[in-house]
Amino acid sequence: MAKLSLARGYIDRDELTRMDSRALASARASSQARFILVSGSEVAVDPQDPQSLLKLSRDDAAMWGTSSSAYLGRDAQWRYFACDVTGQIPEGDVQPPRVPLMRPVRFWAHEWNDVDTALAVSGVAVLQWRRDARFCPQCGEPVEVRFSGWEEECANHHILYPRMDPAVIMAIHDQNDRLLLGRNAAWGPGRYSVLAGFVEAGETLESAVRREVFEETRIPVARVEYFGSQPWPFPRSLMLAFNGWTEAGESDLAVDGKEMAHAHFFSRDEFTEELRAGTISMPTPTSVAASLVQDWLGTTFAEVMAR
Repeated sequence: MAKLSLARGYIDRDELTRMDSRALASARASSQARFILVSGSEVAVDPQDPQSLLKLSRDDAAMWGTSSSAYLGRDAQWRYFACDVTGQIPEGDVQPPRVPLMRPVRFWAHEWNDVDTALAVSGVAVLQWRRDARFCPQCGEPVEVRFSGWEEECANHHILYPRMDPAVIMAIHDQNDRLLLGRNAAWGPGRYSVLAGFVEAGETLESAVRREVFEETRIPVARVEYFGSQPWPFPRSLMLAFNGWTEAGESDLAVDGKEMAHAHFFSRDEFTEELRAGTISMPTPTSVAASLVQDWLGTTFAEVMAR
């Protein structure tokens, strides 16, 4: 299984502490507590070392509202919490340390260590859900946070859990091991990626792969193999990656011109040449799409550009 950028790292989520209000209060007040700051899909990084997250002690984080912070879990040394500072970061040219230095997870997480990546993704995911899920979908009543934000409950005792939407993303290979890439109609010129789409109700992952590819390009897919998964909390997806193979070729491609503007089977030489020439561009390094393409390519985009 592939090691994807946002699937790195392990934090003990420590459910026993999360579900015990007294143990949770003790952990939050302890000298082992460390707090990360999350604003939307951005997290605060250490201004002296931007490749590391800013992890504040309870006293240093107090101004950001530690009492409502979400408990992310623990390792051998620290108990980690995430504070939602969305809307609290003032605009302008004020520089750290008075204002945190924020970085978008989707553009920077591949440069962080495994633990920091796990903390950032979990913090963004759970706090995004807390901001969005304010009313019960069954009865419409307001909800209250339970268990440090990992559950919510309304007055009618309906329980809510963080929502994750499964999406498949796939690298489709033809008989010559060329890779199918498409350009979404909403994207600018030259931007290409592998195909992707959300899993529909009552559908298996393999069926979703085949359906999405056929809907977007009219290419039938035969064999499908699992590649890996990673969270994509922008706002709440879980990306499930696959390789797939088809006996169809370039002449069989047909796009609708609305959702998909263009699709093409690239050879490695053609892809490398166009990437270096700047006529095509690729997804961000944190994405599953980049991992799938680089796995097929046998090298990284950075190494291609450095040659």
